[in-house]
Amino acid sequence: MPQRNHPRRRIRDRIAQRDRTANRALCSKHELRNLLLFIDDDLRETATAIGGIEQFLVLAQELLEKENVTPGELRQLAADGGVEGQLDYLSETLNSLRRRIGLVADKL
Repeated sequence: MPQRNHPRRRIRDRIAQRDRTANRALCSKHELRNLLLFIDDDLRETATAIGGIEQFLVLAQELLEKENVTPGELRQLAADGGVEGQLDYLSETLNSLRRRIGLVADKL
């Protein structure tokens, strides 16, 4: 497992600031350039989905810690289908990312 340089930074921030030219072995191969662009998109979209799930978790924690939380607030959170959409999206983007990383491995 690679060592994390900035463990406290959010993955979305690290991906957004990622130096796409840092790996010369990958960037120097012309046949990988388009695939690497798609991987960058997959990374950003996967991180965005994780961010949506994270927002749900933060809200859940805040409500559970709120002393005067109401049953209605908890029911509303429990019924929120947005997090399920984010989970589906996460699965889709993560599978795409894994597939494309495999294609890069095949072309090296």
